[in-house]
Amino acid sequence: GFIKPFTIPADGSTMELVAQWEHDTDKAIWNAFTQVDSNTYALAYTGTAGNDGYIKTFTISSDGSNIAVVQTKEHDANQGQFNSFIRMDSDTYLLAYQGFSSDGFLKTFPIPADGSTITQVQSLEHDSYHSYYHSLVQVDYNTYALAYSGTSTNTGSSYYYSFLKTFTIPLDGSSITQVKSLQNTTDNNIGYYHSLIKLNSEEYALAYAGYGNDGFIDNFT
Repeated sequence: GFIKPFTIPADGSTMELVAQWEHDTDKAIWNAFTQVDSNTYALAYTGTAGNDGYIKTFTISSDGSNIAVVQTKEHDANQGQFNSFIRMDSDTYLLAYQGFSSDGFLKTFPIPADGSTITQVQSLEHDSYHSYYHSLVQVDYNTYALAYSGTSTNTGSSYYYSFLKTFTIPLDGSSITQVKSLQNTTDNNIGYYHSLIKLNSEEYALAYAGYGNDGFIDNFT
């Protein structure tokens, strides 16, 4: 696992590598990086020992020259893959990932501005069959949307469809409640590798790989 800061001017005309830090000498895949404060960052990733789930905090100096690990938490000792990790408010974070038996999980974590602690508050197994290629967005202060690949039932099929789900989560992360679930694709079009963005207060766009790995964009209200 590596972290590399770059300097990029406002016009994007150049990219210069500033430093490199190998924070995990064994394994770091399915990375999801987010900013905590001006010089603190949090990373969710899949580590060693059976693809376990980890969260780490780092301090990175404003010029990118110094990188230091602050705290490490193994939040799932079974499995933690296909991470999507977002900031809910100033000190609470939301993680979507694939856990044990390929099931889908959501977890909330308070992380202070200095990154000194990582504490799991709540966990919800929202899909007990399959859950891959997660992408989270915040809808409003206590509502979140998740796009992911799943199956209608535990059929063992190698084909996965695109799903959208919404959840209510208070800003302290103390509870996670599923509100709505939509299967966006069917047998005519599978769904992988999601990227979900918010267009405005009520409209969202989802990019994904569909049938034949062709590229699709779907819009939702």
